[in-house]
Amino acid sequence: MGMKRALVLSGGGSKGAFEVGALEYLLIEEKLDFQIFIGTSVGALNAAFLGQACNREELVDLAQELKALWLGLKGNNSIYESGFLGRVLRFLFRDSLYNPSGLRDLIKIKIDLERLFHPATVVKVTAVALESGDLFCADSRNRKLREDFLSYILASASMPLFFPAVPIAGKHWYDGGLRDVTPLAAAVQEKPDEIVVITTFPLSPGLQAIMPSVKPGGAVKAILRTIEILVSEIAVNDLQLAQALNKSWWKFPDKHPIPIRIIAPKNNLAGDALDFSPLGIRENMRSGYEAARHPRLLAVNTSVPKSALQY
Repeated sequence: MGMKRALVLSGGGSKGAFEVGALEYLLIEEKLDFQIFIGTSVGALNAAFLGQACNREELVDLAQELKALWLGLKGNNSIYESGFLGRVLRFLFRDSLYNPSGLRDLIKIKIDLERLFHPATVVKVTAVALESGDLFCADSRNRKLREDFLSYILASASMPLFFPAVPIAGKHWYDGGLRDVTPLAAAVQEKPDEIVVITTFPLSPGLQAIMPSVKPGGAVKAILRTIEILVSEIAVNDLQLAQALNKSWWKFPDKHPIPIRIIAPKNNLAGDALDFSPLGIRENMRSGYEAARHPRLLAVNTSVPKSALQY
């Protein structure tokens, strides 16, 4: 039986192109395989697309299709309607600045539920309920979620204020990154032999997020910056907790250390989360490919300390 490997993809909007570049290296150069696909926000989109694979050959093909899809984006209008007048009217009379019509169409056209719900793989995407603030992880093994699964994927990528909440089962759902931008817990629950995490922001040696320096701008830029700071903090907390648990695995019954490979950009990625310019996408994709060559491995304690033997 082969290695059971989980892929965890973080949020980051347009910076999800970095994930695609990293995956190209992992699948083509290292010839890795994945059976578990977990994502938040843009990571949910990438994870769901790849999770349609029934075997490694299909996974490689889908990764190439995903790369072509990203490279085929012509700009912001490929994902959302961003005209000034439309923004003003939507902000005054609706619950968002933009209409993610392009994103909605891409999900509907490119993700086949028959393939996504195949038992060969597990796909998990996260979303947050507006009414309660609860984090929900939609799991492709739950057949009851099949009818709404595409909506959960869209909801996972629906950044508050910018995109509207997605109504599902009597509630309104937003970006899973509000609560869990790098859903490691959902991966650990699957008890994989290895977890590969791809983040869209640089990390310090101490697993702290490295934030780019920016100049003050308009209200939209300020809100984007605020969200970037919040989600990066949530993500590093997850990674730091995973490292702490791996170092102390022997204290927990029926637990074992799980190697976690982290792929993060060396420098800040091009553009902001809503900038889908072709030039920025290509640049971030190249950065992902290069970053995958030099991943970081979270400390894995493979021996039980002598002090533990006293108990």
